[in-house]
Amino acid sequence: MYRNCRVSAQFSMSLDGFIASDDDNVGPLFDWYEAGEVETWMPGHPVPFHLSEADAAYWNSLPREGAFISGRRLFDITKGWGGHPPNESPTVVLTHSEPPGDWPPARRDGLPVPFEFAGDLETALERAAGLAAGGEIGVAGADVFQQCLRRGVVDEVRLDLVPVLLGNGIRLFGERGGELLLEDPVVVPGARVTHLKYQVRH
Repeated sequence: MYRNCRVSAQFSMSLDGFIASDDDNVGPLFDWYEAGEVETWMPGHPVPFHLSEADAAYWNSLPREGAFISGRRLFDITKGWGGHPPNESPTVVLTHSEPPGDWPPARRDGLPVPFEFAGDLETALERAAGLAAGGEIGVAGADVFQQCLRRGVVDEVRLDLVPVLLGNGIRLFGERGGELLLEDPVVVPGARVTHLKYQVRH
């Protein structure tokens, strides 16, 4: 819990612990988003996903972030999601660099882009807590996630475990240098994915 806000992270991950290859290719890690027939929309996403019934029920059961913290690498890869971050949640980008020269982009709806930029994790958490107004803070990007784990602010980890071995790439957990206990998982089988929800012991 950070400033009365729960902090969570959700990642699609291979069985051997990778969330992307070294060149940021996610391969089959997101195939489960199109493994069914249930049309499912994410706010801000221009087209629907097509989930299995089990995956759609799981997806719709999750809370939507009051605010979002992203690493700069993910922000650059997605090109700032075109100004539409996941779930249209106000987003704080953790970075030591200035925003791109062409930022912000023109949004389809003409509304202001809900992004801020912060140079350190504490500032990013403070701003996200203010933007979330008591809601959940979502964390994205392996490095930011690992920093939040080390700082002890993550309350829940959600893993969408995909039956593939990538062999190498970007590890979600990296080198922690210490033990971290999680509670027993909530397990939801899906199509080409198994959803795991862990509460973090503090």
